[in-house]
Amino acid sequence: MAKPKQTKKAAAWSLVIMGAGFAASLPFQGSLVGKMLVGSFEAGLVGGLADWFAVTALFRHPLGIPIPHTALLPKNRDKMTEGLVSAVENNLLNKDSITEKIAGYKAAETILDTLAKELHTDGAKTMIDTLCKRILAGLPVQQIAPLVAREIKSQAGAFDLGPILERASIQMSERGYDVKALDYGLKQAEEWLVKPETIMFLGEAGMKAVSGIQLNGLMQFAMNAFMGYLNEERLGSILQGYLFDRVEDMKREGSALRYKVLDLVRTQTIRLAMSESVQQGLNDWKNSMLDGWNAEETVLNKLTELRDKALAGMEDGQYVDTYALPAIERVLSDLRADEALLTSLNAKIVEGITTLLEKNHSKIGNLVRENVDKMDNASLVSLIEDKVGQDLQWIRINGAVTGFIIGIALTALRIVLE
Repeated sequence: MAKPKQTKKAAAWSLVIMGAGFAASLPFQGSLVGKMLVGSFEAGLVGGLADWFAVTALFRHPLGIPIPHTALLPKNRDKMTEGLVSAVENNLLNKDSITEKIAGYKAAETILDTLAKELHTDGAKTMIDTLCKRILAGLPVQQIAPLVAREIKSQAGAFDLGPILERASIQMSERGYDVKALDYGLKQAEEWLVKPETIMFLGEAGMKAVSGIQLNGLMQFAMNAFMGYLNEERLGSILQGYLFDRVEDMKREGSALRYKVLDLVRTQTIRLAMSESVQQGLNDWKNSMLDGWNAEETVLNKLTELRDKALAGMEDGQYVDTYALPAIERVLSDLRADEALLTSLNAKIVEGITTLLEKNHSKIGNLVRENVDKMDNASLVSLIEDKVGQDLQWIRINGAVTGFIIGIALTALRIVLE
C-alpha cells in the first residue's frame, strides 16, 4: 500500500502531466489528433484542479486565499469534536452495547484460568514468597496475643475437671494402673522393711503402742510380764517379719489379700473421683492457677517465637513449591469446580462493571474531547490527513484521469457534431 506522501506526490504529478499535455498539444489542435489531445488534457486538468481545490478546502484555504466555505475542518472543529464524542458515546461505546457484551463474558473463569497458568512462573513464585513473608512479618502479634490469651482463659475457666477425674479413675482400673501402683508400693515397702533401721523404728513404735494400753487386774499383770520379756529390737523383728510376710503375700497373683487391697483401692479411687468436694477443690485449684497466670505474656512470647521460626524456615523460599503452590492450586481447583459460586462471581463482576460504566460513561466522551482539545488546528489537520489523506489524494488522481477520459469523449462528440 502506498504511503500518504507518495500518493500526494502522485496526485501532484497527475496535475503536472495534464497541464504539460495541454500546453504541448495546443500547437497541434488544427489536426484531428491534436483536437482530441487538447480536449482530453484540458478536461483532465480541469478535473484535477477541481478535485485539488475540493480536497484542499477541507483542511485549509487553497493557496492561502480565504475563499468562503474553505478550511472546513478548522472552522467546524467544535462540531466535529461533538460529533466524534457523540459517535463514541452513543454508537461505538454506548452503555447498552458494552453491557450486552460483558453480560455473557465469564470473567471469573478467565481470571481463575489465568491464575492457574501463571502460578508456576518465576514472577508468580517471587510475588507469593514476598507476599507471604510480608504478611507473616507484619502479623500484629501484640494485638492478637490478648485476644488469644483471653479466649484460652475463658475456655479453661469454663472447663469442668470433674468428668475428667471420674474418667481417669475408671481408666486407672481398665488399664491396670491400680495394679502397677500396688506393685510399686509393695516394692517400696519391701525395700524399706529390709533396712536395718526399720527394726528399731517398728520396735519403738510398737512398744509405745503396747505401753499405752490400760488393763485391769490379772490382765495388766500379764501385760507387764510380757513387756518385761520384750524390748524394741525383739518387737521390731516380730513386726518386721509379720509385715514382710504380708507384703510377700500381696505380691502373689491369686492372693486373697491382694485382691482385697486392690478392690479397696479401686473403690476408694472412684469414690474420691466422684466426690463433689474433691471435684470442686480441683476446679478451685485450676481457677486459682489461671488467675495467677500471665497468659498474655506467655501467648505473646509463644506467637513471637513461632513467627520467628516460621520466617527463618521460609528464608530459602522452598516452602512456595512445597506448601504454598499446592495449597493455592487446591483453592483454585475448588473454586473452578463450584459452578454456583462462579455464576455468582460473574454476576457480581458484571454488576460492578455495569455500575461503574453507568457512573463514568460520560467520562469516555470527556476523554475524547480533552484529547482533541489538546491539539491545535495544525496538529488536528495533520492527524486527519495522515489517516484519510491517502484516499483523498486518490480523489485528485481519479479526477484528473476521469476528466481526461471524459475530455476524449466530449471532444470526439463535438467533432462528430461539427
